[in-house]
This record gives sequence, C-alpha cells and structure tokens, in this order.
Amino acid sequence: MNTGASPGGGTEDSMSMLTRHYVEKKIEEYDRGMFELFGDMEEGSVKSFDGTRISYRVKGEGMPIILSPGVFTTYMFFEPFKRYFSKNHKVIFWDYRGHPESEVPEDLDSITVHNCARDLKAVMDDAGVENAVHVGFSMGVMTILELFKLYPEKVLGLVPINGPYGEVFSPKEKVMETITDAFNFMSRNPWLVEWFRPILVLPINIPIAKKVELNSTMVASEEMTLYFEYAAKMDWHAGFKALAAMASYKGEDIIDTVDVPTLLISGTKDSWTPKRIADEMHRRIKNSEYTSIPGGSHATPAENPEMINFRIDLFLRTHFADLMDNWPAAGKKATKKKAAKKKAAKKKAASKTPAAKKRAPGKPKKAAAKKRPAAKKKPAAKKPGLLLEPPASAEPLEEVLEAAENK
Repeated sequence: MNTGASPGGGTEDSMSMLTRHYVEKKIEEYDRGMFELFGDMEEGSVKSFDGTRISYRVKGEGMPIILSPGVFTTYMFFEPFKRYFSKNHKVIFWDYRGHPESEVPEDLDSITVHNCARDLKAVMDDAGVENAVHVGFSMGVMTILELFKLYPEKVLGLVPINGPYGEVFSPKEKVMETITDAFNFMSRNPWLVEWFRPILVLPINIPIAKKVELNSTMVASEEMTLYFEYAAKMDWHAGFKALAAMASYKGEDIIDTVDVPTLLISGTKDSWTPKRIADEMHRRIKNSEYTSIPGGSHATPAENPEMINFRIDLFLRTHFADLMDNWPAAGKKATKKKAAKKKAAKKKAASKTPAAKKRAPGKPKKAAAKKRPAAKKKPAAKKPGLLLEPPASAEPLEEVLEAAENK
C-alpha cells in the first residue's frame, strides 16, 4: 500500500496509518470469517508449471466436483455448495494465481486464462483426481472452457454459472481492446486507485451494491462483506492483470466443440454477464441444459444457493448416476448398505404382527440420531431471503425420489 509522506508534515502519514490499520483489521475479520465457513476442508497447495504455488481445499469423497471461482473473488459464495455436495462427492475449491490464497507469479504477464487452466490441471493432479465435473463461476466459466480445450480427458461435465465465453464487457472488439489496455495500465500503476482500498471495506458498500446490481431481497450481507474484504486483500497488480486476461479472452471456438454433459445457469438480472451470452452458449453447446434463475444478479450463487444446488444435483443424477454409484470412494459401500438395510427393515415391519409392532417406538430415536443439529445452528447456514433450507439428509434427493416411487 502506498503511504508516501506529505511535503507539509505528518498529517497525511497519520491518516495513511489509520486507513492501513482499518484495512488490516478488516482483512483479519475476513480470515476469521473464511475459517469459520471453510475450516473443515483439508488444505493443499501445489507448484504449477512455472513454480507458482496454487492453493486449494478439499472435502468429501466420491465423484469429484471442482469449482473455479471468479476474478477478484474466491469461493465465499459457495459454503452451502460445500455442505450440500461434500456428503456424496469430493469437493475441491481453489484460488487463482495472483489471488490471496495462492502466490503472485514473478511474471505478471503469466496471469492468463490459458495458464489458469494449466493451474487447475496441476491442482487436479496433486489432489489425485483424474477427471471431474467442473463448475465455473464468472471468469471460472472461461477457465473450465479452456481446460476442456487443453485437457478434454479431465472433464466429465461442465456447469457454467453467470459467466461468459468472451465479449465480457462489450461485443465490439475495439471497445474490448481499450478496456484490456486500461486494465493493463492499472496493473502497472495500482497506486492510482490505492486510495479506494479502505473505501472498499466500508459498510456502506453493501447497500450500494444491493441498489446497483444485487437482488436486495435474496443476498446475504455477510457474504458480500467477505467479498469486499477479499478484494481489499488482493494484490492489485495481479488483480487488474486478471481482469485484463478476462477482458481479452476469446473462447468462442471452444463452445462449438463441447461434447460433454453441460448445465448452464444464469440470472435474469445479471448485468455483468447478460443473459444473451448464456442463451448463445445454450444454442451452440449440443444437448446442453439451461436454467435461468428469476431475479438473479451476477451474485446468483449467493442469492439463491439452494436452487442452484438442487438443479446441479438433478443434473448429476441424470447424467452420472451409474458413475456416482460405482465411484471407488471411502464410505460409499457403507452408504449403500445403510440404504439396503433401511429398505429391508421397511419390508420386515410391514409383515410383522401387531404384537411385534410394539418395538416400533425405538425407530424414532434412531431417526433422530441421524439429524445434524450442529449444521443447522451454524450462523453461516442462515441466509435471508432463500427459498429453501438445505436438506439435512446425507443424500439430498434420495428421500424425494423414494417418495415419488412409492406414489
């Protein structure tokens, strides 16, 4: 942070120290908040192709699902996603090169979407994952498309959420070139906007964001606070370089070649990634599925995570049910045995005499033991304006599907 002394005395230095202290305090709050949300995930890191260390987190066992986040942000919007899918899947979150959890590369010009895809491959190799379903949010959509282009064998399926394949800020090439040049200039001269860093973490930013872009009736203020604190923690040399990489990326040639199951998710009120982009991707990716979230902004994962989780779960069970059932994961056989026992117990109970049914009161206790009250009491789990509470069951859709079959 630039803290140059003023020619006239120490007043500017004192103000600079105060703002520095304020920003550092907010960053400490961010670290504590992220630990509360994601401290249950195993941490890992790997040196990528050029020696830049890339950080990632893992939780769960089963068919892997990997999230590639947006630029100038990370996975703070995806704690409900982690809780929901880590019960049956190996969930992996990671941080881009130049972003706070990973290292800033020696060569800032190495911050490109192409190299982010290579970093993602390094994370997969280090985590022992041969292939996975890849979820991309915002710039993460570009990253997973580039991964598919470079390493198609690493991709089982794609779930692009609120993200473009190119033409991020304008469909006009000259406009995009100007914007890219501006971001590159800011990357070389971040001191020009360094004064804005302490403003980023002021509480007033949340109501402003809700007024300008976010769905104010659905988004949780706690997550947006983490978002602004994360942006303040960023190395802005790297951050603006990543924005330039996103602005200049062109993945139009890739979307015509995608031949894996694909689910597109967008928000109808997303001004950063207009719906027309998702419409175009849906038209050109053969056999793709498309869900549009009513009233969703660019922060749809924070606004309505339960709807997104349920839709992705349905997508996974539609296309990968056999693979999920036979995935060589620890505890998967035990889960299947439990389901078989439960089914056998139901048949046995139906054939019992009235005298034998006296043992039935013991069953409610057993069912109560399966509940996870700690997860419900967790502060981060409560989101204002959400349509649904996340299921407490270890297999979220299982009971719904079983009930449908019984009917």
